[in-house]
Amino acid sequence: MKVFRTLKKYLWRYKWYFVAGFFMLLLVDGFQLVIPRITKAAIDALSYGTADSALLMKYAGFILLLATGVGGTRFFWRYWIIGASRKIEFDLRNRFYYTLLSQSVGYFNKTKVGDLMALATNDLDAVRMMAGIAIVASFDAFFMLTASLVMLALLNWKLTIWVLIPAPFLSLIIMKFGKQLHDRFEQVQASFASLTDKAQETYSGIRVIKAYVQEVPEFADFRVRNRDYMDKNMRLVKIWGMFDPLIGFVIGICFGLVLLLGGDRVILAKMSMGDFVAFSAYLGIAIWPMIAIGWITNLYQRGKASMGRLNVVFEQTPEIREIEKPVVLDPLKGDIEFKNLDFSYDEDAEPVLKNISLKIPAGNTVAIVGRTGSGKSTLLKIMLRLFDVPDGTLFIDGHDIRTLALEPFRRQVGMVPQETFLFSETVIENIKFGAPDATDDDAIRCAKIAQIYDNVIEFPEGFSTMVGERGVSLSGGQKQRIAIARALLMKPKLLILDDAFSAVDTETEEKILQGLAEFMADTTNIIVSHRISTVKNADKIFVIDDGYIAEEGTHDELLELGGIYADIDRRQKLEKMLND
Repeated sequence: MKVFRTLKKYLWRYKWYFVAGFFMLLLVDGFQLVIPRITKAAIDALSYGTADSALLMKYAGFILLLATGVGGTRFFWRYWIIGASRKIEFDLRNRFYYTLLSQSVGYFNKTKVGDLMALATNDLDAVRMMAGIAIVASFDAFFMLTASLVMLALLNWKLTIWVLIPAPFLSLIIMKFGKQLHDRFEQVQASFASLTDKAQETYSGIRVIKAYVQEVPEFADFRVRNRDYMDKNMRLVKIWGMFDPLIGFVIGICFGLVLLLGGDRVILAKMSMGDFVAFSAYLGIAIWPMIAIGWITNLYQRGKASMGRLNVVFEQTPEIREIEKPVVLDPLKGDIEFKNLDFSYDEDAEPVLKNISLKIPAGNTVAIVGRTGSGKSTLLKIMLRLFDVPDGTLFIDGHDIRTLALEPFRRQVGMVPQETFLFSETVIENIKFGAPDATDDDAIRCAKIAQIYDNVIEFPEGFSTMVGERGVSLSGGQKQRIAIARALLMKPKLLILDDAFSAVDTETEEKILQGLAEFMADTTNIIVSHRISTVKNADKIFVIDDGYIAEEGTHDELLELGGIYADIDRRQKLEKMLND
């Protein structure tokens, strides 16, 4: 039962919904239990010749009144209990989403999007069904089975005993199939997660797929996963397909015994026709709980499997956590210092950064260059504490980064990542993402600095144009410039540009850098770029090679050194000459 510990507080939170719903459910069941008694009285009156029109009208009126009561009270229990399950689903989905937002970047590097989507859809729905319908059905089945058996015993206890003989077989069936249903549903969910992940990846990468003419191989891969999902479902259906008919077979035996033994008693005048009809009606009422046992077991096993999968997420602890009393840097000055830093993404992996020691004074513009895969972007990520570094290796304004309050620190950092991500919103909303309270005028001013303004005003709806999923309707350069405007609007104390001009032509880049010159005056700026033209005016340039700082100095100093930086500069000048 430890799987359901997560649900306890939510069930308690909405306890009065359940109390009111169960009260109404008891009324529904009570009304239903009275109807066969009225039917018995009417049939006996007809059998003994004591009935008249007035009596039959009275019985009919009672049944109509009870049926109306059943309909009315049934609405309210459904409203309250099903409503409570929907509220629990709402709370769990919010918790699930917040838990994911609280996780460190490393968690998403290890977790597939398809798995998370399956949890947010199928698994949450299975838990909702268990927390609502399954609980109601369990309570209703227990109460109605108990009450109907009492009514059956009052009518004819000997016949009731005969009817109960097949009941133990129900327990055996449930024990046999219950665990198999649970295991096979878990397999179905895992297969669904794989299928969802593949579909999501295909839709996101459709342009690459078409560019490389990979539609047929991708469809073949999807067919394999889809077939696996169908096969897993069919294995579940086989169990469920045997489960339900077996229960139906046991129920059929019960009715057969009533017809055989009860009918014999009616013939021998040991049981009235009214008692026989009422007994059959109460057995019909008792049959529903027997049928529901299979359905409830299915809902329970599905809910249990899904709750277990959700608990794995809920129990995740973020890798990046604040200390008990963190240091709040507000305002941030922008002094950065690395001391003998070694960093790797996994403990057993080769370090990506090795013995990094450097100082970046507040207000300076520093550039980081190096070959692809040398560790430049990793250095920027750990400056934002997206990944943890060893104690005493990275200091911000003289404080170990692990002691800082994360939110105040990150709110003063503007970053344009190497891979630009735009949301499926308007241009203006994307620019204002980090500063939603900023004015449109400020956003437009930043768009002008980023040299995207002229492009945007040519769009059909200007700054109100929807950019599509991940900015699909924009070019790479346009997306980068919107991302630059987004970072500038935050008015950061620390501005990080990670290869932010890679999709921008050199002429536009020069205009952006000119516009940034005034903006950067009171800001610590860190620029990563492959272009020497982008970094040549920096106060200091660090060259990273194979995780080490291989060279450092100004543009002229590094050219004079004649090392890696000078080689990159020479190659780019030669490339420019060939292109011209």
